[in-house]
Amino acid sequence: MELPVTRYHPDPVGTGSVEEKPDQPCLCCNRICGYVYTGPAYSEKFHYLSGCICIWCVADGSAAKQFGAEFTDTDALAELSEAIVSEVATRTPGFVAWQQERWLTCCKDAAAYLGRAGAAELKGKFAGALPALKAWIEEEYGLKGRDLDAFVAELDKDAGAIAYVFRCLHCAKYLAYTDEL
Repeated sequence: MELPVTRYHPDPVGTGSVEEKPDQPCLCCNRICGYVYTGPAYSEKFHYLSGCICIWCVADGSAAKQFGAEFTDTDALAELSEAIVSEVATRTPGFVAWQQERWLTCCKDAAAYLGRAGAAELKGKFAGALPALKAWIEEEYGLKGRDLDAFVAELDKDAGAIAYVFRCLHCAKYLAYTDEL
């Protein structure tokens, strides 16, 4: 079965928000689909949804509807249209962050989440995001020069301070932020 495509999180398996679980039934549709959503799930009544629902039920909105759930914090999306906020919150896999996750925006739309990055990834597959990340760190924390470079060199996608990388769906500009110092 081919995985559903979500506009704002194009590779949820690659980012770790969806994992292969060949024997795990979905709490929403009761099917064994082979993949489950492992990112955050916010629901007043159901606090155990992560790892228990399939990506198809996230992508089509049925999990959000059935469990009154959202899959990302939408505070950063407040300036966007209700339709975009709804799509990100209820039909897009979220991602786990050390602090509260933030969904970045550009061109009056939510950006696509590409994944976590450390220093190695910022020199490799996410090299295009490094200027955006440095600008964000400089503006947010006031780090410059060697202090900024030292902070970026210590980023690790698996521990400590992590960068979260996005890309605008319209202008293709990279966006990025890191957890608080």
